[in-house]
Amino acid sequence: MEICAENDESYFDKYLNEVLYLFENTDTDVIVFEDIDRYNAQIIFERLREINTLANLQLEKDNKVLRFFYLLRDDIYDSKDRTKFFDYIIPIVPVIDSSNSFQQFITHFEKSGIYEQLDESFLQGLSLYIDDMRLLKNIYNEFVIYFNRLNTTELDCNKMLAVITYKNIFPRDFADLQLNRGFVYTLFNQKDEICDDERNKIEKNIEEIQKKISSSKNEYLTSTHDLNLLFAAKYLKNYSWPTNDDNVFTEFIKDHLSGNNKDNYLSRTQILKENLNVDIDELNQEIQNLKQKVIELKNKPLHEIITRDNIDKIFSITSENEIGIVTDFKDIKSNEYFDLLKYLIRNGYIDETYADYMTYFYENSLSRIDKIFLRSVTDKKTKGYLYHLENPKKVISRLRLVDFDQEEILNFDLLTFLLNNQDNDNYLNRLLNHLKCSKNFDFVGSYFDITTKLPEYVKKLNIVWPDLFNELLPKDNFSESQIHKYSIYSIYYSDDDALALINKDNCLRDYISNKRDYLAIEEPDIDKLIHGFKLLKVSFVGFDYDTINKDLFNEVYNNSLYAINNENIQLIQKNILNVTNDENIIHKNYTLMTSHPDSALTQYINWNINEYIDVVIDMCDGEVYDDENIVLDLLNNDDLTLEHKQSYISVLETIITNINDIEDTTLWTSLLNADKVKYSESNLMDCFNTLGLTDNVISYINSFNIDLDFSKYECDENNKAQLFDSITMCNAVDNSKYKQILLSLRFKYTDFHCVEISVDKITILIDTKIIQMTEDNLKFIRLNYHKQLFHFIHVNIEEYIEIMTDSLLEQEELLEILDWDISDEQKIKLLELTDSEISIINKNYSVAVALYILKNNHDDSDLPKLLSSYEDWDDSIKDIISNYAAKDIESIIDNPSDVSKKLIINLFHSNKITRDDKIDLFISLMPSLNIECIKGLLELLGLKNYLRIFESHSRPRFTINDKNEKLLQALKENNLIVDYCENPRMKGYYKIIKKKSPN
Repeated sequence: MEICAENDESYFDKYLNEVLYLFENTDTDVIVFEDIDRYNAQIIFERLREINTLANLQLEKDNKVLRFFYLLRDDIYDSKDRTKFFDYIIPIVPVIDSSNSFQQFITHFEKSGIYEQLDESFLQGLSLYIDDMRLLKNIYNEFVIYFNRLNTTELDCNKMLAVITYKNIFPRDFADLQLNRGFVYTLFNQKDEICDDERNKIEKNIEEIQKKISSSKNEYLTSTHDLNLLFAAKYLKNYSWPTNDDNVFTEFIKDHLSGNNKDNYLSRTQILKENLNVDIDELNQEIQNLKQKVIELKNKPLHEIITRDNIDKIFSITSENEIGIVTDFKDIKSNEYFDLLKYLIRNGYIDETYADYMTYFYENSLSRIDKIFLRSVTDKKTKGYLYHLENPKKVISRLRLVDFDQEEILNFDLLTFLLNNQDNDNYLNRLLNHLKCSKNFDFVGSYFDITTKLPEYVKKLNIVWPDLFNELLPKDNFSESQIHKYSIYSIYYSDDDALALINKDNCLRDYISNKRDYLAIEEPDIDKLIHGFKLLKVSFVGFDYDTINKDLFNEVYNNSLYAINNENIQLIQKNILNVTNDENIIHKNYTLMTSHPDSALTQYINWNINEYIDVVIDMCDGEVYDDENIVLDLLNNDDLTLEHKQSYISVLETIITNINDIEDTTLWTSLLNADKVKYSESNLMDCFNTLGLTDNVISYINSFNIDLDFSKYECDENNKAQLFDSITMCNAVDNSKYKQILLSLRFKYTDFHCVEISVDKITILIDTKIIQMTEDNLKFIRLNYHKQLFHFIHVNIEEYIEIMTDSLLEQEELLEILDWDISDEQKIKLLELTDSEISIINKNYSVAVALYILKNNHDDSDLPKLLSSYEDWDDSIKDIISNYAAKDIESIIDNPSDVSKKLIINLFHSNKITRDDKIDLFISLMPSLNIECIKGLLELLGLKNYLRIFESHSRPRFTINDKNEKLLQALKENNLIVDYCENPRMKGYYKIIKKKSPN
């Protein structure tokens, strides 16, 4: 009482006499005190010792001794003080402690026949904490009672023993637990908060992965080189960049950037390096796996959440009530058996099902867990999708239909029950409709992974929410594997009408078609899948052949449920048709196809020939070498559009032997442009007859270094003639081809009327004598090709001479021809046709031609030149010149200086000139003659008397007449005499006054 007293008054002093009286009058030698040590208060023993001492003082007179015995623990005193306090200490060997309690458990449980139902390892663990025999026995006794009363529902005996142990060690907390309070209740009730740390870590990890995905999608660059070019172009325009080596380029960028620009560059570089190793599909799958961990975390029992790292934090929980009072459970945490409680909870012996081990089970009653769920619905406090319901049927019986319109109703166990029981279809439809209206993809996706009722789930979802698949695709709530499985089950368990509704905007079809590993399905229902694929009009764009189900793939192949593209065609050719030559696949694909005429692929591409040709053009690297017969089949295929035929021709390398084999003549131009027509007489003639001499045909003619010989080619002569005329008038044909083809056609023009033919072409026509020398052709050439006229005449000189008449001959042509290197006879024949004057001055005419001209076509204007160049001419011509000089002596007398000296001498000797003309010529020449020449000419002229003028001491006489007067006057004018006059002494004679001779 004193220990518990709250006032200062001492009960010991107050009741001391009564206590002493009691002990004095008790006929007892020993009083035993037990369990006093549980108060952990040494003062009790001090007061009892005082009582013992006082009592013995009173009993001494009666020669009695009263002894106090204390049964207590060794640790009531912490030091050797206990030896001073007690007179005698008798140790007691413990009956039980933690080292042997396990055996005591076995002994007791074996007696009751329960041992076999307990886990020996659990008993071993439990025994480490039980060190009191009374506690052990009480635990055992209560366990037997609970076991016999509660074990009607096959409860776990280990968990029951754990709860009974907890009840005996912490009876108050056990009582609180039944009232939904206390330490253990708080621990399990705060499990969601306990999970927050782990959940936050996972969600942070998810956020980091999402940032990686976002960064990867936002980063449009694909290489470090591109990044270097971007920064160099933006910030380093004034530098020369070392772009050949990426490593050098990178260091260059780092060295020349600074500040924020450099930081930005380094950041982008790091992001780019990470992105190059990023697989977005793998990251998305990792996110789904982490989300699944969050779901599993919510569903984990508490003992699985407890780890070595968080155990101290978890067991240090506190509780705060509605008015803010915080309970820290120090009495529990400070208890010596707290570690035992932690052991029981940490190892799952006390878990969320503890209520089953505390009260009776009544079959028609709700469990505490189910009741909590119903309360969460009415209180609108969600317990989470994973909250476990023990009896969903009873839960549903307590729910109204309207309750299925609220968020708190969403529970996996509840949905599973509804899927299993068609009698509750209204509830199921209402719940699924709530998911649809709230767009709760999280619940839909989370349940997808944990349910065993996936077929029923997908079927019902598609009926109530047909747009779900279309709405799921852009979301992240479903993983790729979930969507894949969802689509498969939709095909399996949805009827045709439902499947059509699901395929809104072709979402299901496009998803299946674009998923390369879609056929990677274990044990597929091939018939259902193929039926669904056909209904949806699936067309697979590609396949991960190594991973897909081959039987399913073969059916997809046989039913042509794939896109005609490069990848698929090559895949099938290699793996189905066993084609091994890659070059043939690339360059002779249709030839390969026709070698397997009965294959599904060949039939499929023939049905879709235009689409196939697009693929062929795309994969052929610009070169198709299909066999010629295959090319003809394609180009003559009416199902192939003209555009596709022309595209095919643009990459075709195969030569068409006979262009007439191509039925559509509109393709001929494309074939000619592509140089894919064999160069031959027949092909040229066919093209000409069909197309005319178009630019394409002309290009075809010019493209080959092969001579065509139409002389041996048999065809209608009119066609040849038309080709001949067309090529003749075509300036675009190469000269060599022009000449060769025209010659081989062997036609001539006797009446040529083609105008505007180029110089080189008209020259060819002249050289080859295709334009023959006729009067009409000559006149046409003169009029239209005057610059080529002389060439035309020269090539055809003999024919020209033969057809020439005086009326046809033109002086210009004659003068040109006279300069040519042809025979004198030919020239003279032409000269005979004209009497026109022709100059021979500065001409290299032969003697015969010159003689003929001088005789028949003398040009008077040539005479001065002939006179001056007399000595340069042939003797026969000199004679003609002399004759012309004699005839024109007066002109020579008037201007003798321009006459050849030799000619003048010949004239003095000529008998065709009179003596008077010679004298006049002498007089005219006198100024230019020296004395000796004058003397010689005087003698030549027979005027010897005049020689005396030059003799000293002579006095010549000259009869006065006109001749002598002219001579004397000339002598005087040329200072050969001083003067002359009539001799006074001799009438009728001139007196000569000579010059005085020098001394």
